Amino acid sequence: MKKFLPIIIAGLLFGFIGISVKLINNEINPFALNFFRFLAAFLVLLMLSPLIDSDSLKINKKNLGSSIITGLLFAVTTSLFVFSVSKTTISNAVLLQSIQPFFIMFIAYFSLSERITKTKIITLVIALIGIYVINPITTGNLTGNITALASGLAFAVLTVYMRYEDKKLHHTSTLWYMFFAAVFMIPFPILFGVGELAKNILYILMLGGLGTGLAYFLYNLSLERIEAEMASLFTMILLPLSSIILGILIIKEKLLLNTVIGGLILLISAIYLEIHSKKVRRTKN
Repeated sequence: MKKFLPIIIAGLLFGFIGISVKLINNEINPFALNFFRFLAAFLVLLMLSPLIDSDSLKINKKNLGSSIITGLLFAVTTSLFVFSVSKTTISNAVLLQSIQPFFIMFIAYFSLSERITKTKIITLVIALIGIYVINPITTGNLTGNITALASGLAFAVLTVYMRYEDKKLHHTSTLWYMFFAAVFMIPFPILFGVGELAKNILYILMLGGLGTGLAYFLYNLSLERIEAEMASLFTMILLPLSSIILGILIIKEKLLLNTVIGGLILLISAIYLEIHSKKVRRTKN
């Protein structure tokens, strides 16, 4: 049980992302906010990463190009998610983003020649039923719900790119992904201003320091103890669960019955697809 403790804590900390955005309450533009998030995360990882690996502050010039692209994709993915949370409910945002394994299925088919099996098609149909039950057109904010789906698509592109480049989230690379993501987000505080920055500094530290920097540090630490596939499954379960629970407890966000039922259908099908897809890739190898 001890070896699973870092990934459990990381999964719970990821839940602070949604609640932090809600507590800031659009007093900082969502895209400008994401710059401060990445900056805080980078500084936290800058302090903590050397505790795992003394060489984590060095960047391999050979990997510089892929690190920059990953940072860009990471910035796009998380910015869309932050924007979606600022517009719709936390539950809708985290659950609709969970569609990303199904986007991965199609992108990987064309870019990595991964097979689309009958099981994958069945789980996709079940997931679509889950989305239908959640009813993103009339439940929550339509723009926020669509952006959450777009975030899932961007997350899928990021995942497939990292798989194509054979890159993983570990202590050395994550530090630099955060750095380059922050660099790409620099224009937004200039364009939109910093808003009520001083007033919300605690929530920014919660978002960037706890929900991103420390969460990824513990996630990376867990990869030293358990398989990456197991860590991914833990995150898929704990992130939406902790996000929704914190939303209910802290800001009294209402959880509709159709969201609960549809979310469970979507999550279970996504988790099953993830397990099945990894079995297919192992068979291929």
